[in-house]
Amino acid sequence: MNHNTIYSPNGLEIWVPQMDMNGKVLVYDALTYTLKNTIAVGMMPAELTFSSDGTKAYVANGDDNTVSVINTTSKQVTATVAVGNNPVGAWTGSDARMYVDNEDGQSISVINVATDAVDQTIDLGFMPGIASHNGSKKELWVSDPVNAKVHYWTWDQTMMMWMHGGVFTTGAGAHAITFTADGNTAYVTNQTANTVSVVNVSNHTVSKTINVGRKPNGLVLKM
Repeated sequence: MNHNTIYSPNGLEIWVPQMDMNGKVLVYDALTYTLKNTIAVGMMPAELTFSSDGTKAYVANGDDNTVSVINTTSKQVTATVAVGNNPVGAWTGSDARMYVDNEDGQSISVINVATDAVDQTIDLGFMPGIASHNGSKKELWVSDPVNAKVHYWTWDQTMMMWMHGGVFTTGAGAHAITFTADGNTAYVTNQTANTVSVVNVSNHTVSKTINVGRKPNGLVLKM
């Protein structure tokens, strides 16, 4: 069973993590759909994502409490990073960091892409839905599906770490968060409410609620 399927940044390959005890990632040619590589990773891999420069793939291994780092050229695992309990995804930041949501650990592990080491662990006090980095505003948002909220952190340049900035309500089952290119507007899917919240980033308030289909999960913006 696979958790997600994703094109490589250059569009030439399709990467598919296989969720089982002997976790692996399958890499296919995007034109012929021929299997090119099978890469062994940790136990029960979930989301697979790429670093912002496309040189590394990050695989969250839910039963290992680790993230496997794969060189996208050699297809070799170059690092295994210990994170929190039950990581689901390592979400890409535009700041050369990856943000790992640890569901059972109720935390975010911040991985430095240059070193593949955890720079900071953010204790949440709630089960995270998704972490999303807003590079232009230097904010990190984390959805709180159980409490229908989104929390945000701001970057402290003096402390060189994320500091909690506040929280606001969106809708029941708050999940995916996507920002417009300029970072001024955010869209949040609310899986239980069957809505999408449109959020003004400058004042962290919902400006509009859009009714959609049942259990909206991901969200992609077409600019």
